[in-house]
Amino acid sequence: MLRYRADLQSLLYMTLYPSLVAWQWAFGLSWILYPLMLYLGVGLAVVQHNHTHLKMWRVYTLNRLTELWLSALQGSPCFVFYPTHIAEHHKHHGSPEDLTAPVHFGGHHTSLRGYLLHPFQALYAQRSLISAYLTRRVRRGDLWPLAELMVIACGWVTLLSIDWRMFILLVLLPQLHSAHWLLGANYLQHAHPSPRAVGDVGQEPLTHIRNFTGWMNFFWFNIGYHSAHHQNGKLHWSELPTCHQQLEAELPQDLIVPSMAGYMIKTYLLGQTSQKTP
Repeated sequence: MLRYRADLQSLLYMTLYPSLVAWQWAFGLSWILYPLMLYLGVGLAVVQHNHTHLKMWRVYTLNRLTELWLSALQGSPCFVFYPTHIAEHHKHHGSPEDLTAPVHFGGHHTSLRGYLLHPFQALYAQRSLISAYLTRRVRRGDLWPLAELMVIACGWVTLLSIDWRMFILLVLLPQLHSAHWLLGANYLQHAHPSPRAVGDVGQEPLTHIRNFTGWMNFFWFNIGYHSAHHQNGKLHWSELPTCHQQLEAELPQDLIVPSMAGYMIKTYLLGQTSQKTP
């Protein structure tokens, strides 16, 4: 019933993450399990993103149930990806027409401050898109977005009433961490030290996207192959490495980075920036 066997990894994350939450809720925080839970939470944010682009199942009902489960785990409804990500970000590819493009928030350069602030700036810019989209769907009689919001609200209220401290530590903070990482990834992949990102990004969008080719792609569902993803948003995440290889010769080599962690350390902590290759 899965479209791609590779999504067994997605199902594993969707099962293991709440299991770690439940275990620590029952037996106390573990300084081994908690970082693992945060790591899996970022992976789940990518799973939710991927499922929005290409449904995981061939069966409609299973896709709907998956959306409810992901919404509950992430504390963020799946429907918000449609107005903010698919209809906006993938239409404009991070160009100035994209409301959440880093260029609107000083993204023609990169900095630790810019990275930390970008999720809040992007979310603020998205509020009108989300509100208008939700209103349109409800007016058409489509109440599914409200169902996703209701599942999140019920989960929060229930867990909050059981133990508000555990709710904050094991539910709310990890969800905020995942949301910050997912929105911050837009800054990592679209904010550039090169001035080319400001003036001509709309002309050749795929050449103005930073790609990360390191080991984190195995754990985070090939999220680093971002140019390939922008070329075809419906391409399954397991096929992105092959697509990246086909595009690689066309991409600026300074925007193909072997290590996301190394890039963040060099750029945000050491203040080093890559230079445009001739």
